[in-house]
Amino acid sequence: MDNDAMHNNTLIPPILSLLRVSPSGLSEHELIKRLQQQAECFSGTAQGGDLALFQKHFLVMNALYQLQDKLLEEGLLLLIDPLLIRFVESGEGTDRHAAEIARDEPLRRYYLEWDNLHRTSESDVADLLQGFWERYYAVDRQAEALTLLGLAGREAPSWSMIQRRYRQMIALHHPDKGGDQERFIEIREAYELLRQLHAGSG
Repeated sequence: MDNDAMHNNTLIPPILSLLRVSPSGLSEHELIKRLQQQAECFSGTAQGGDLALFQKHFLVMNALYQLQDKLLEEGLLLLIDPLLIRFVESGEGTDRHAAEIARDEPLRRYYLEWDNLHRTSESDVADLLQGFWERYYAVDRQAEALTLLGLAGREAPSWSMIQRRYRQMIALHHPDKGGDQERFIEIREAYELLRQLHAGSG
C-alpha cells in the first residue's frame, strides 16, 4: 500500500455521505457492506482472507476516528460503536456521549496509528483471532442477532429489553400457535447467543 495515500484516508467522504443519509445510524458491519458496493473503496487491501477483513476494519475505524476529530472541531459529535455509528444531535445526552468518546481514547490512538495497519501480517491477524479479533466477530454476530430480534438501529438495548422482545417474538412465532418452526429456531439461537455474550460481560 502507498503510505501517503493511506494517510489521506479516502474512505472519509463516502462514510460521511452514508452516515448523512442514515440518520438513525449504521452498524460497522452494515457500513462495510455498503462501502464494498463501491468498488474503489477497498481497492488497496489484500485480496481475501482474514488479513483483508482486518484491513477493511482498520481503514473504516481510522476514517471514523479522523472524522470524529474533524466534527468535534465543528462542535458535532460522532458516536462510534460497532453496533451503532451515528451523529449525536445537539443536546441529546451530549455530556454522556462526550464521556464515552473520552473512554475510547486507547482505541482511537490505536486506529489513528498507521503503523498498526502496515505492520500487521497474515500471521499477526491469526494471533488476533484468539483475542481482540475474536471479540470483533462476536460483535458482528451480536449485531445479526439483534437485527433478527428487531432491536438493531438503536443504542445497545438493555438485557431486560432483549428478554422482553424475545418473549414477544417466541409467542408470535411458536409452532404450536401456527408459527414457522425455522423462524422460531432462528429466534431461539439469536437469544442464546445474546445470553452468552451478556453472561460473558458480567
